[in-house]
Amino acid sequence: MMYLSAVRAQTRAFLGKFVKSEKGVTAIEYAIVAAGVAAVVFVIFGNSGPVKQMLDGVFNKLSSRMSSMIS
Repeated sequence: MMYLSAVRAQTRAFLGKFVKSEKGVTAIEYAIVAAGVAAVVFVIFGNSGPVKQMLDGVFNKLSSRMSSMIS
C-alpha cells in the first residue's frame, strides 16, 4: 500500500509541474509569430510580389542595355 501512495504522490507532483509549465505556451506563441512572418515574406517575395516585380524591371533594363551595347 505504501508503494501506491508514493506513485500517487509522484504523479501529483508531475502533473502539478506540467500544468504550471509555460514552455508549451511560449512555443505556440513562437509558432504563430513564425507563421505570420512566413505569410508576409511570401506576399512580398511571391510570384506577383512587389520585390519580384522590381527585380524583374531592374534585370530587364540591364538586359536591354547590355544587348544594345553589344550590338
